[in-house]
Amino acid sequence: MKKSLALFFIVFSFFSASAFAALPPLSESQAFARYKKRIKTELSKLIYLLDRFNDPQMEIKIDGNTYRSEMAFPFAKAFLALNYRKEKAEVWIQKYCYRSPFANQVMLGCLKDEKCMPGRDLLLAELKELRKAEQIINSPKKS
Repeated sequence: MKKSLALFFIVFSFFSASAFAALPPLSESQAFARYKKRIKTELSKLIYLLDRFNDPQMEIKIDGNTYRSEMAFPFAKAFLALNYRKEKAEVWIQKYCYRSPFANQVMLGCLKDEKCMPGRDLLLAELKELRKAEQIINSPKKS
């Protein structure tokens, strides 16, 4: 049961705002501002995702239940700390953020009153956007 709840919390905190217009763009988010100050590692990308989706508009649906992000954030951080083993961010997301461990149902990320999407897909989409933003930041400036 503990692992199921922890998994729910980590997935909940990771849902992609890029799929939902109501959340601010990546470049304008506080999470991205904090990310730019960190050493760039796969773990820092996962921490960015946690920060990014700690938003009261986000909900997760797991095994027929709906939960708010404010509840999930502290548990998600703890779950990440206990379960991260220097994997690439994509691998970690695939491993922990798709199906619930008990009912084996797809976990969904939802913005209140909007359509839901599989949490894994939302996370991977946001991670892709983060990588694009990094390329823009790191590209040589033309004078």
